[in-house]
Formats: sequence, C-alpha cells, structure tokens
Amino acid sequence: MGASRCSVAVILSVDGSALDSRAVASMPVGQPLRVEFAHGERAACAAVTLEHDCDTEQLGHTLRSWAATRGWSVTVAPLTGGD
Repeated sequence: MGASRCSVAVILSVDGSALDSRAVASMPVGQPLRVEFAHGERAACAAVTLEHDCDTEQLGHTLRSWAATRGWSVTVAPLTGGD
C-alpha cells in the first residue's frame, strides 16, 4: 500500500450492526494492521491500528460516514513515533 501514516480508530457499536473482523475488513480507507475487540451485552468496540495515505482529518471524516451507516460511532487519533 505504501501508506505513510498510522492512526488508531476506535469504533463503538451500541445496538448497531455486528462489529467483527469482517466488518473491519470493509473499512473504506486504510489497511488494518491490528484489531482488538471488546464485547458486552449490548455494546461492542474495536480499536483498529491502521496505515493510511490520507491525512487524519480526512480519515476520520471517511470513517465516521462509513460507521454512521452501520449505527456506530468512531473517533480517530494519529499515532506518533510509530514504526
């Protein structure tokens, strides 16, 4: 992919669509490098470390739109000093 940036996206689903590996694989931007899931009775969250070419603001905008159609919320933060 040749991505130049790494960020973490935290996705929260409360009674939304299933949040699992298949869902994360459908992310419209970036390449997931690592995913950690936590599941509760009604809620699930995923912390996704991903590589991407776009700036963090654009990444967040794109992922928020993608997540909203599934009933999720997402926040994105850049990782510094990474790889």
